[in-house]
Amino acid sequence: ADVFYSSGLVITGGIYGYDGSYFNADVIYPGRGYWVRSIEAGELTLTSNSLVKQISFTNRMDEANSISFGNENYSTSLYFGIQIPADEILSYSLPPKFSQIQFDARFTGDMKYVLEYGEIDIINTEKTTTINYDIKVDAGEYMNWVLTSDNGKDYILEDEGEIIVPTAERFTLEIKAVVPATFTLHQNFPNPFNPITSLRYDLPEQAQVTLTIYDLRGREVTQLVNTTQEAGFKAVQWDATDS
Repeated sequence: ADVFYSSGLVITGGIYGYDGSYFNADVIYPGRGYWVRSIEAGELTLTSNSLVKQISFTNRMDEANSISFGNENYSTSLYFGIQIPADEILSYSLPPKFSQIQFDARFTGDMKYVLEYGEIDIINTEKTTTINYDIKVDAGEYMNWVLTSDNGKDYILEDEGEIIVPTAERFTLEIKAVVPATFTLHQNFPNPFNPITSLRYDLPEQAQVTLTIYDLRGREVTQLVNTTQEAGFKAVQWDATDS
C-alpha cells in the first residue's frame, strides 16, 4: 500500500479491501480487488524491488471521539468531535455502498468522520447492533453528545461504554442541550455579596419568566427579568442597585 501512497496519486489512508465489510488495507495482495481513492488519473507499476519513500501522515482520529457499530462478525468505527484540515478530509472517506454488502456503517456522504453532527447509515443483517463509544472531547457545559435511533430513542454518550440496540437503518449523532427536569431557583452566589451576585434558575420548558427583587418589608427593589425564555439553565447578575 505504501507504494501507492508514495506515488502521490492516492489519498493517504484511501485504500480499502472487502471481506463482507470494508477495511483499510495496509498490504496489497496479488489477485485481490481493492478500492482506491485517487487524486488524479495515473498509472502505477508494482514490482518486488519498488523503492518506497516514507509518507508523513498524522492519524488525527486518535484524538477524536469514536463510536463503533458491529455484530458478531463485523465492526466499523466512526469518529467525531475534532476539527481537521480540509485537505485531509478525503483520508477519512469510505468506498461506495453496493447491494450485496453484508455490513456497513458510515456517516451520510460516505464519511467516517464528522465534526459535531452527522446521520449514520447502517447495513446489518442481524437483529441487534452492538455500539461501543469512547468520548474524549467533552460536548461542553450543559451539553451532551446524543445518538438517536430512527425510532426516536436517545442514547447519551459519556466517557466509555457499550450498548446493544435493535438494528436500525439510521442513527443521528449530534450535540444537544441538556434540558432541566424541573423548575428550580437556586441560592444566589456569592451571599453575602458586594457589589455583585449571580442568580441561577432552571427552566424545563419555554416559559414567561419574571424575576423580581424585594426587600425584607416586601417592597419591590428592581425587576431583573421579564420575558419569554427557552428551556435551559439560566443566570442573571444583580449589582444591588434599585430600579
